[in-house]
Amino acid sequence: MNDGFIDFAKAYFRYQQGHKPTETKNESKALRVIEAALLQANELADVARINFAVLDEAAVIARGHYSPGADYQCGREIERLARFISERQLIANGLSTWRSPIKKARDITIQTGSKAKAIQDRKLPSPEATGALAEIFANEPTNPKDNFTSSTFAMTMCAPSRISEIMELPVDCEVEEPDSKGDIQYGWRFYSAKGFEGDIKWIPEVMVPIAKEAIRRIRALTDEPRKLAKWLETNPEKPYRHSDCPDVADDDPLTIFQACAFLGLARHTRKACTTSLYQIKLAQKDNVHTLNSLWQRTLMNQPQTHPWLNEKKRIKYSEALFCMTRNLIGDQRGTSPVVLWAPSPDVFNNTLSPRESLGNHKSIFDRYGYKNGRGQPIKLTSHQARHLLNTLANRGGLSQEQLAKWAGRAEQKHNRVYNHMSEWEMVAKAETLDTTLTLFGPQGEVSRHVPVTTQDVNLMERGAMHVSPWGVCSHDFIMSPCDKFRDCLNCEEHVCIKCSGPDNANRLTRIRERLTQVERDYASARLALAEGYSGADRWFEYHQKTVDRLRQLIEILENPEVEDGAQIKLRDGKDFSHLRRVIRMKAIDALARDMPNAALLSDMKEMLGGRLG
Repeated sequence: MNDGFIDFAKAYFRYQQGHKPTETKNESKALRVIEAALLQANELADVARINFAVLDEAAVIARGHYSPGADYQCGREIERLARFISERQLIANGLSTWRSPIKKARDITIQTGSKAKAIQDRKLPSPEATGALAEIFANEPTNPKDNFTSSTFAMTMCAPSRISEIMELPVDCEVEEPDSKGDIQYGWRFYSAKGFEGDIKWIPEVMVPIAKEAIRRIRALTDEPRKLAKWLETNPEKPYRHSDCPDVADDDPLTIFQACAFLGLARHTRKACTTSLYQIKLAQKDNVHTLNSLWQRTLMNQPQTHPWLNEKKRIKYSEALFCMTRNLIGDQRGTSPVVLWAPSPDVFNNTLSPRESLGNHKSIFDRYGYKNGRGQPIKLTSHQARHLLNTLANRGGLSQEQLAKWAGRAEQKHNRVYNHMSEWEMVAKAETLDTTLTLFGPQGEVSRHVPVTTQDVNLMERGAMHVSPWGVCSHDFIMSPCDKFRDCLNCEEHVCIKCSGPDNANRLTRIRERLTQVERDYASARLALAEGYSGADRWFEYHQKTVDRLRQLIEILENPEVEDGAQIKLRDGKDFSHLRRVIRMKAIDALARDMPNAALLSDMKEMLGGRLG
């Protein structure tokens, strides 16, 4: 930062984080954009020159530099900084009244519509990707890189974990304990990345064999590197003698072939040895290197944090599941048996998706020839598995408290970001909790102009008739209350009788007035749907159906071919009724008990579904 601003920035940052430490540290965003705005306005980053114009310009810079969401957080921090320097009288004029013009980005988790669904679908892995990795994992790849990728992704599918958590699991992470019923439960001991600290993440029973096999494969892949890490802790002064180490004394001169063998470099020809030593800037001659001299060179190349892979979590390289040596899962160079290394989350994600910036890089899908349904390269991220498992848990009815604990979250409110159940699923789930309610009215397509005979209507048993503005209701209110809550126009039990003269004209007038009103509601619902309001799609479909039925009714009443006295009943094969739903469920349960033939049972279910709605 600018020399005139950096001292204030350091002091402000330390003060705010000292009083209220945060993981995000958004103060740095505000400090960056305010410094840029000061330089742009005054060519001098002096805190005393901050004014309303500078704050406005900082907000513009934040909106142009940060992504939606991040720019909102930056705007809030600018507002906070303005209050701070005003209350502490670090400036001549108060800026406490300044408010950030950056609005909070819409929460995609509460929106509906095609655009919101497309964004949510991108957070979930595609069936092609998960299917391909499952197939690769089942075929037990021998290539270390593919073994690492397929096994690690299998672990992400066993429990909703962050890839950083998995990469830092201890080698003895597996736990088996009896539950309250005495059944043995299997889980992983881990340290959450967002405030839940140490805990055991239990694995669903169906995924336990996959979890155990994935752990076994990673443990076998990384067993030798852990031995090297342990040697470095206990005997750092002596060369590590791995399986390809020359069988000579520590101080004996080495040939270039022996030197390359100790370092794990290419050595199939003398030229290959010379090239390998040249690339790491070592002498390309016989009898100039010893095991001791090469070991001292490798000690300088070990990770700076050794022996700790993560000191905060108290995990050493020698105890880490993913402890590796350099190039163990690389494609270009030979594996080093003497230099420790551990894969980062970026390394893992790079193996899942094509990277144009990395030249000839190929993802695991490219190497095995998998494409998506459009023939394009498959893309995947580790975090998509976490979104998928959270969505499945919500579908399965896991409580929000249990889900937060399983996913390693300190706050339950963060669960909603990972829930990608569709609005249809949410409504169906809500209706199962209270079967006496229909949340958003009838749904489904309207069958146009399905005729019903006068005899059918006259044969219906009914008591006193309820007269509506558009006709009469044939429902028997003695047997049950109205299923439609007086939504007569969308009910199969409502009958409109065509008559001649003023009566028919008056009825047509009322229907047209109703159509005008519903069309306005329909237009409002369509606008709300386009803007992504939650629940708007259900109202849109409800009003759309009502508009269609009113237009059909007007068309029939105005049709001169329809005789006076005709009883008009618009039938909808998918018309909703709680009674029908209960009857259908009872019928299917009875069939399931009495009909062992699965194919015949399926046909009967389909028939009952059509007839009973």
